[in-house]
Amino acid sequence: MPLVKRFLLICGLISLPVSVAVGEFSQVTTDSGIYEGLASQYADGVSVFQGISYAAPPVRDLRWKPPAPAIPFAGVRQADRAGPACWQARNSDDSLYARGNLNRSEDCLYLNVFSGADNLNANLPVMVWFHGGGNTAGHGGPLIFEGSNLASRGAVVVTANYRLGAFGFLAHPALTSESEQSSSGMYGILDQVEVLRWVQNNIADFGGDPSRVTIFGQSAGGTDVCLIMSSPLSEGLVHGVIGQSPGCIKTSNTLAEQGHERGENFARALGIVGTGDSALEAMRELPPQQIISAMSTAGSGGGPLIDGYVIPDRPYNQLQSGQQNRIPVLVGGLADEYFGLQQLSPEITEEQLDSYLQSAFGEAATEVKAAYNDIVKESPLDARKVITGDDGFILSSRMWARLVEARGDDAYVYFFTRKPPVFRLYVPEEKDLNNDGGQRTLGAYHSGELAYVFDNLDVVGLGWDDADRALSETIADYWVNFARTGNPNGPGLPHWPTYDASTDVVQILDVKVESTVHPRKAELDRMERLYLESR
Repeated sequence: MPLVKRFLLICGLISLPVSVAVGEFSQVTTDSGIYEGLASQYADGVSVFQGISYAAPPVRDLRWKPPAPAIPFAGVRQADRAGPACWQARNSDDSLYARGNLNRSEDCLYLNVFSGADNLNANLPVMVWFHGGGNTAGHGGPLIFEGSNLASRGAVVVTANYRLGAFGFLAHPALTSESEQSSSGMYGILDQVEVLRWVQNNIADFGGDPSRVTIFGQSAGGTDVCLIMSSPLSEGLVHGVIGQSPGCIKTSNTLAEQGHERGENFARALGIVGTGDSALEAMRELPPQQIISAMSTAGSGGGPLIDGYVIPDRPYNQLQSGQQNRIPVLVGGLADEYFGLQQLSPEITEEQLDSYLQSAFGEAATEVKAAYNDIVKESPLDARKVITGDDGFILSSRMWARLVEARGDDAYVYFFTRKPPVFRLYVPEEKDLNNDGGQRTLGAYHSGELAYVFDNLDVVGLGWDDADRALSETIADYWVNFARTGNPNGPGLPHWPTYDASTDVVQILDVKVESTVHPRKAELDRMERLYLESR
């Protein structure tokens, strides 16, 4: 029994048995205190607990430190609303990814639990979600991430906040000097690892099985779960990983020294110089609004890096070595990732495309361009979008799977090609982005799979049809089956083979779900060869 639970028991605060309604949990005891949840309004038999503190507020002396244990409390707290989002800048309302005017705070280390358990001994698989947003934006509480419909399939779903931007990823010599691990700049990832520790200590009381924990995330969250899989800190905490549009294989290779340089430049933009205690004290006295302002003028202040502690080596090398977390992986991306990410970009000339390709591929620019010649003729901008998506999310997904397969573990690769309706993903009250009723104008765009994964087509968005709903049911079943057994297959589902690099067969997620050779195989083979030659 955790120490805090023993303390509460001695004080008589948990002397009464946990109250359980029919098919739902009402009160649950965590290692910091008792929370009162609610029955889900979206799925029968699912209990929802929102705004659970998993770590102490990272404020004042705890700013830019690893997460500290949550503060114990007496009595019963109502878990009926998500905690505030971590500090971030407000993005454009004209964007697919608009998040509106969020309630933001440094006191933001909260998570939400959606339990499909009907008794304390249900031992359901656990799915822990880490949101996207470039590690500078987002939170675990949007309606699109409401986990009830996933949980109703027999799972416990956890969604969580983690520190963002300079608050979560600022490396600096002064911070490294004070660290017992001689590390700085990975506080956002450490928050995510702390969520996993919280799950180990508490999830059984929500009907979850701490020996079956799958982490899943999208975009930056997909990159982060790849980093977590590569980290020795998560050994024994994770038993499966789902990476949706990840980028960690080819990115996240900033070294500690480079992180220090970026951090000193960021602090200098805030008027703080030096690497001693006085600089650190001044940094911790800054109001959060000033830090956010500096992020918009001097950059984010950092991003995930190879710090030697959380991530000892490049993710590619970590995964190739097989030293950490020999577990199954389900991974993939969307056919038109950058048609969403660059939705507002103006058309470019072919000369501008050539300049981009030269910077990205050097002497191989002409070779890469030739492979996309048909698209180039129609639109140089569209060609740049497809090439950027292939070289980033799609190639990273396949390379991650190949590394896992090469070390003898199971991998499952998907390629999402369904064109979803276009809508504001995170602002359900103002969802119609283009006033066109959710027309499918951006292809299979970045983040377009999110509502399908959470089976929330009747919760968010507009313009869905029966084919979308059938695909959503299939994808959600695949995801929960993978969390349950490490294999997405199950009764009534199209068979999904384990990935084999020699055949390169992947699962196409569209109106027709089928297994076929990767549609971008030739392009990806070329890009992978170029990447490996340049390492």
